[in-house]
Amino acid sequence: MSKAKSNNGNVDHRRQEVQQIVKNACDQLNSEGVDARNYVEQLAWLFFLKAFDEAETRREQEASFDDAPYERRLSGPYAWSSWATKTDQPDEMLEFVDGKLWIKLTSPDPKKGMGDDPLAERFRRVFDNVRNYCRRGASFARVVAQVNKLHFSSDTDVHVLSEIYEDLLKRVAADSAGYAGEFYTQRHIIRAMVEVVNPQVGDKVYDPCFGTCGFLGEAADYMRDQQRNSKAKQLSGRDLEKLQSKTFYGLEIKPLTYLLGTMNMILHGIESANLELGNTLEVHSDNISEKDRFDVILSNPPYGGKMASELQTNFRVRSSATECLFLQHIMRNLAKGGRAAVIVPEGVLFRGGPDQKVRQELLEHFKVHTILSLPAGCFLPYTGVKTNVLFFERPEAEPKPGTVATKDVWYYELTNDGFELKQTRRPIDGDQLPDFLKKWQKRTKGDNSWIVPVDEIIERGHDLSARNPNRKDDYEHRPALELVQSIQTKEERIMDLLRELEGILGS
Repeated sequence: MSKAKSNNGNVDHRRQEVQQIVKNACDQLNSEGVDARNYVEQLAWLFFLKAFDEAETRREQEASFDDAPYERRLSGPYAWSSWATKTDQPDEMLEFVDGKLWIKLTSPDPKKGMGDDPLAERFRRVFDNVRNYCRRGASFARVVAQVNKLHFSSDTDVHVLSEIYEDLLKRVAADSAGYAGEFYTQRHIIRAMVEVVNPQVGDKVYDPCFGTCGFLGEAADYMRDQQRNSKAKQLSGRDLEKLQSKTFYGLEIKPLTYLLGTMNMILHGIESANLELGNTLEVHSDNISEKDRFDVILSNPPYGGKMASELQTNFRVRSSATECLFLQHIMRNLAKGGRAAVIVPEGVLFRGGPDQKVRQELLEHFKVHTILSLPAGCFLPYTGVKTNVLFFERPEAEPKPGTVATKDVWYYELTNDGFELKQTRRPIDGDQLPDFLKKWQKRTKGDNSWIVPVDEIIERGHDLSARNPNRKDDYEHRPALELVQSIQTKEERIMDLLRELEGILGS
C-alpha cells in the first residue's frame, strides 16, 4: 500500500472517530433532557476551553524552545488538562466547574478572575451568557471525556468538527426558524460571495452582524486555500500572526450567537479574531478614519426589524428599517479600494424614501458592479422573502463633481441554487451558481444575465430591481412554483409601498 493511500485511510478513520465522538456527546446530553439548541451551547463552551488549553500548551512549548518564559492564563487546577482528566471523580469535577472555575472565568475582580485585559473580558462575555446544562456529575463526566478525545491542533479534527458544528448550527436554526430575526445563511451562497470579493492575506475582513461567523470562517478558509494553491512563498510568521489577530473583525448583538461564532472561528483555525459583543447600529458613526475601515465586508444583515427614532441620529439617512441602516453602516466602513458583498431584501432595491436616498449615494460614490438576484425561498425554512446580493467597491478616489462612480450594473437572475425552493431544501440538479461564477468576471450576457447602464437606473428613480429583459411573463408556460414566488414578490412589494405611504400619512 502506498503512503498516500495509507494517509487517506488514516484520515477517513479519524473522520469517523470524530463524528462518533460528537454523536456520543450529543446522545449523552439528549438522554439528560437537554434540547438541541442547548447542547450546541454546551459543546461550544467545552470546545472553547479545550481549544484554549491546547493553544496555551503550544505557546508554552514555543516559549520553552526559545528559552522565554510563558505564563498560562488558566493554570493549575483551572487548566482543562487538569480538571477535565478527573472523570473518575464526576461529582467533584462538576462541583469544581460550577463553583470555582466559573468564578475564575467570569469575575471582574483580577484577584478572583483572569485579569482586566481584552482576553479576560472576552472570557467574561462568553461565560456570563452560557451555562452548564449537565446537572449530574456522571453525565457531565461522560460528555467531558468525549470532548477530551478531540485534538484542536489536528487539521483533520478541526476540519471535521467545523463541518459537524455548522451542521448542528443549521439544524438548531431550522428548529427555531425566524428566531429573533436570525437566518442561517446557506453555505453555498456564502462561498459564492466570498469568491467574488476575493479576500487576500493582508486584508481586513468585517461582518457587522457576524452571527455564527459563516462569512468570516469561509473567508479564512478561502484565504488559506488561495495561498496553498499559489506559487508565492509560504506565509511568514508575521503574516500568520496578522491572519490570526489583525484580519477578522465583527460585531454581534446576541450573547449565545457571539459564543457560537467565536467557537466557529476557532474551528476554522482562527483563535484571535476581533469579535465584539454589541449593537452595531447603536455604536455606528458616520465619522470613521480611513485606518479604521475594512478592505472586505461580507454580511447578511437582519431585515424586517425596526429601529427607534432616537437611535437613528448617527445615520446620514434616517430610517426605521434595519436593512437600510445596515447598508449605510457597511458603506461608511468600507475602505478605499475595498470590496463588499451584502444580502438585502428586495424592498431595499426599489422602495422610495430613505432607501432611494441610500441607493443614490451608493451609485454615486461606490461602484455597484454586480447584483445577484436570488430566488424567493432561497432562505427557507427561515423566510420566503425575495433577496439579492449587492456587490460593490469603493473607488480609490472620490468621483469628480457631477460624475457617478457606477457606470453600469451586471445582473444575474438565479432561479436554481441547487436546492428545492421548499421547506425541506433537498438538493436538485441544475445549480446555476457555477454558471454565475464563470460569467461574472467577463460580465457575460445570456438568457439570465444582462447589463443595465446607470443612466437607465437613475431615470427610474435609482431602482436597482432585477428585471430580466430576456424573460417574458409567459404565465401559461411558467412552472407553478415560480408563479407562486412571482406573486409573493409582487405582494411584498405592494405591502412595502403601503407601509411607506402609511409612514408618510402618519408624519
